[in-house]
Amino acid sequence: MLRRLAPLLVTLAAVGASAKDAPGKPSLRFSCSEKPFLSVSVFTPAHDSFPHIQLGLIDPFGRNLSGGKQKAGDPKHRVGRVIELPKHPTRSRAVAAEVCGAVEGDYQLVVSERANAEYRLAVRVDDGGPGNEAMSASLLSRVGQNCTLRFRVSMRYHVVSVRWLTAEAVQTDLPDPVCESVGKH
Repeated sequence: MLRRLAPLLVTLAAVGASAKDAPGKPSLRFSCSEKPFLSVSVFTPAHDSFPHIQLGLIDPFGRNLSGGKQKAGDPKHRVGRVIELPKHPTRSRAVAAEVCGAVEGDYQLVVSERANAEYRLAVRVDDGGPGNEAMSASLLSRVGQNCTLRFRVSMRYHVVSVRWLTAEAVQTDLPDPVCESVGKH
């Protein structure tokens, strides 16, 4: 597990450094209307500023979808600051990991916290048709802490399901983060 996370943590540092002062881009959702779409976003309670958090995402095939160059065979994806509603840019700021062409299976999310603050975490999935589902949680971040969360995505016959997973891969309604301190940043 640690071997799979090491490249992800290096990528998180690179994504954070390059996006520090960058404005948000429109969500990838608007260019992905016919394929399954996954969005994992973190935002402040008022949704009016970008939280001091970095995200990393590993898909069910073990692919790191956390930035850098997209490799052949990877789905279209983006991680960074987004404006979820372009018509309301000051009320829809988030840091997100978005995947166009998402697949079913178990995902691993790494949340690198860079401030002591409350934030919201939302996972949204739609199948490119009428099926969609979302789940969210309110969490408190701590400076220098990395938390790993897992969730499962199912898409069958336009019925979409997304559920948190415990460390033992048991489905649950509440997130079960595994956090570790990585020092102050």
